[in-house]
Amino acid sequence: MDKRILVTLDGSEMSEQALPVAIEQAKILESELYLLRVINPLAKSYRTGLVTVSAIENAEEQLRVLANDYLENIANKVRESGIPVKVFSLIGVPYKEIIRFSEQEQVDFIIMCTRGESGISRWLLGSITDHVIRGSRIPVVVVPATD
Repeated sequence: MDKRILVTLDGSEMSEQALPVAIEQAKILESELYLLRVINPLAKSYRTGLVTVSAIENAEEQLRVLANDYLENIANKVRESGIPVKVFSLIGVPYKEIIRFSEQEQVDFIIMCTRGESGISRWLLGSITDHVIRGSRIPVVVVPATD
């Protein structure tokens, strides 16, 4: 078992729609799943009288703990299928961290869900999936979200 599949999750039910595809591929390829949640950093202000930087860093760490709990709950369900799973949570710009992590961990491909935005909506809002597809040297499998 030397194949690694990275599944990105943002905490939403919509992003979890990528899981059935990832589980199916992991079974076929006898792969390990890496579940990743990237948390956007909180805005830090260095002005006096505002929340201190250390308080913000503590809040980010608490968000990471909650993200790990979320991922472990999902991982435990996936493990029932006999698939090995590891969980990771990071703080940073999501698409940059997904690309960096996938290269660092030498995953074979990334599976992620798209919200199905297109045209002007995607242009105005940006798309993590789009950024990952364009920036990754690793293949990306995109699962279209349904409502």
